[in-house]
Amino acid sequence: MKEVFVSGLAFDTATKAPVVLLRERDGEKVLPIWIGPNEAGVIALELSGMTYRRPLTHDLLKSVISGFNAELQKVVVSGLRENTFYAKFYIQASENEIIEIDARPSDSIAMALKMGSPIFVSEELGDSFIEIENEEAGDAEDDEDDFDEDSDEDFENSTQNELRKRLRSIKPEDFG
Repeated sequence: MKEVFVSGLAFDTATKAPVVLLRERDGEKVLPIWIGPNEAGVIALELSGMTYRRPLTHDLLKSVISGFNAELQKVVVSGLRENTFYAKFYIQASENEIIEIDARPSDSIAMALKMGSPIFVSEELGDSFIEIENEEAGDAEDDEDDFDEDSDEDFENSTQNELRKRLRSIKPEDFG
């Protein structure tokens, strides 16, 4: 598993959706995960250190976990199937018991931020990370003459290049 941290939130103007960017703790690559606006709001609140006067759902869950003298040991973004990311909470319920709970990545990330727990990404998602730093806008890979329509690898590279361009153009102020 790879440890990551939330390097920021952005708004993808092409899809009109918020994106949470998970950056490798010991690297330069990021894993972008498109999330809903409500979840983005909760993550933004946690990142800013602000709170509501009344508890939100994630505050309630934190209180329940703490009330049982349990601890959110870690969260893991565990898989990607049909363009949907999956994640799990790992709650230390007792000295010898760890409870694994299926959850959305956005909720998992919000809870990890709220409870000060580490965030990990499974090794199987290694190919989903992208580099967005130190790339030139006019890469040879972007040249349409070099694109072989029959090659799955070229299609995947083209898709990743498009994603990189979109991520480079996202501004934090677009998120609001």
